[in-house]
Amino acid sequence: MDYFIRELTPPEPASARDGEAWRLLEGFRDIVNSGYAATYGEGRLLETSQRILAGWTMPGPVTSRLFLAFPSGDGRDAGEHPVAAAKLMVSPRDSPTHAYPHVVVDAPARRRGIGTFVAAHLEELARADGRTSLQAWVEHPTPGGERVAAPTGHGSVSAADPAARFLWKTGWELGQIERISELRLPVSAESLLAHMEAAAARAGDDYRVLTWEGESDPAHLDDLARLNGDMSVDAPAGELEVDEEHWDAERVAQLERRALASGATFLNAAVLHLPSGRLVAQSMLQLDLDDTTRPAQQDNTLVTSTHRGRRLGMLVKAANLEQLADRYPECTGVFTWNAEENAHMLRVNEALGFTALAPEGGWQKRLS
Repeated sequence: MDYFIRELTPPEPASARDGEAWRLLEGFRDIVNSGYAATYGEGRLLETSQRILAGWTMPGPVTSRLFLAFPSGDGRDAGEHPVAAAKLMVSPRDSPTHAYPHVVVDAPARRRGIGTFVAAHLEELARADGRTSLQAWVEHPTPGGERVAAPTGHGSVSAADPAARFLWKTGWELGQIERISELRLPVSAESLLAHMEAAAARAGDDYRVLTWEGESDPAHLDDLARLNGDMSVDAPAGELEVDEEHWDAERVAQLERRALASGATFLNAAVLHLPSGRLVAQSMLQLDLDDTTRPAQQDNTLVTSTHRGRRLGMLVKAANLEQLADRYPECTGVFTWNAEENAHMLRVNEALGFTALAPEGGWQKRLS
C-alpha cells in the first residue's frame, strides 16, 4: 500500500472544533498519545490539542511543522484515519545546523514501512533547509534481553527494542541515555520536610527558598535566564553535539506565557542568595489544568556552578514537591528525565522516592 503525507495548518483558536483543521490536529494528538502509553502508562502523560497549538503557533526559539500520513486512496478529507504523526522542529538561533524530527506510527499500522517513509520525508525537508545534523529523543520501554550501552558507559537500551533497531538501521547513532523516572504521589510530608531541613542546614543562613505558581516576578527573569543559559552548556550531553542556548528575560517570559496558553500551570521553587540578592537555583514543575490528577512533569532543576555542593538541588526539588502537595494534593505523580551520567541528580531523585521507568535515547544522524 502507498501513503501520502499531509502538512497541517494551525486551526484558528476561535473556529468550530468540528472543522477540518481541528480534526487533523486531534488526529495528530491521538497518535502521539498512543505512543506515550507504552512507556508512561495509559493516560498518564498526554498531549492536549491546546498545548500542541500553543507550542506550534506562539513566539519562541523553536519553530515546528506538523504532518500526518494517510494511506493513498483513503481520501484527503480529515474524516479518514491517519496512520502516523510527525513533527520537524528547528531552533534557528540556538542550533542553526540541527533539525529535530519526531515520528510516531499508530500501533496497528507498524511494520509496514510507514516510519521509514515519513522519516525520509522529514530528512529531505531538513536537508533542503540547510541542516547538517538530526537529533531525536526516543523512549525505549523494551525490558531485559541483550543490552546495548550508550557511548558514555552510562545506561543502555534493549537490542530488541523496535525503535532502537529502526534508528540503527537508518543510520542514526546513540549518543546518550536519559533515565525516565516516576515519583508516585502522595509522599510523606514528614519525609519531604526532613529532606528540606537537612538540605537547608547544609546550605547555611545565606540562602532562602522562594516558591510561586504562574508567571515569575519580572525582577527574577534575568536570573532565571542566566540559570537556563548555564544549564544549556553545563548539563551532560554525552556524544550529542549541543549548542549553547541564548537566554534572556524575554525568552523566560515567552516560555511562561506559552505554558499558560497551553492550559498548564507551573510551579517554581528557587533559592535566593541573600548576600548577592541573586537566584542561584531553581526547579520547575508543569501540571495540566484539564486534569490535575495526572502526573506533573519535572522541568529543569538548575544550580549555579559557584553554588554547587550545598545541597541546593535537593532543597529546591523538595520544596517544589511540598508546594505541589499543598496546591494540588490530587496529583498522582511526577515524571522526570535525567542523564544517566548525572549521578548526583539521580541520587537526589532516588532519595525523594523516584523509581526508574524506562530509558530514553538521545540519537544523532549526520547528513552528508
